[in-house]
Amino acid sequence: MKKVICMLCTVAVTAAVQAKPMDNAKLSIHKNNIKVWTYQNEQNPVIQYKAETSFDVPMENAVSLVLDVENAVKWVPYMGSVKVLSRDDKKGEFTLYMVLDFPFPLKDRDLVVQGKIRKDAQGNISIQNKGLKKGYPLHPNYVRLTEYEGDWTFQRLSNQKVKVSTSGYANPEGSIPLSFVNMFVQQQPYQMLQKMKVQLATYKPIALHDVLK
Repeated sequence: MKKVICMLCTVAVTAAVQAKPMDNAKLSIHKNNIKVWTYQNEQNPVIQYKAETSFDVPMENAVSLVLDVENAVKWVPYMGSVKVLSRDDKKGEFTLYMVLDFPFPLKDRDLVVQGKIRKDAQGNISIQNKGLKKGYPLHPNYVRLTEYEGDWTFQRLSNQKVKVSTSGYANPEGSIPLSFVNMFVQQQPYQMLQKMKVQLATYKPIALHDVLK
């Protein structure tokens, strides 16, 4: 493989403590074939999200785009840069270093993400990501995010249609107004899936790892 195949996590600023999936969920956005639910853990005032949509492309194309690091900055909101620290193609595991370009006057964030790719008996593909807290030096120019989890799932609806779901949370660290964080949580996954659709219209998929076959 000439291009690196790894996971782009959905880096949304969401809750630091994970709630049970869809507890107290509210459908916050429903337009352009995209749904975004938000929900809260009573122990944390910052909301979490789940978003889903469908694309008229083969499932492999959607998975390929999410695994194609070189295209990350084109469609993942606030993605400043991303690079591969390690990967194990046989196990479907990887480690990424990401820099998030937050709007002024907020300080940019960075994080180290450990990911795992799986395929179930029905052929659905999932990618699970978790922020690492130790083992990598802090950068003086960034605020390090360590409390992060994010998932993608891909379900084949037909040869030319795929359902894509993404969910997650993160502790944004530092001093960020709660109102900004909660607005960000609702808008970021919606914007990302919109941009993903645009990218898929002209995207040439890269070869997927054998674990996905």
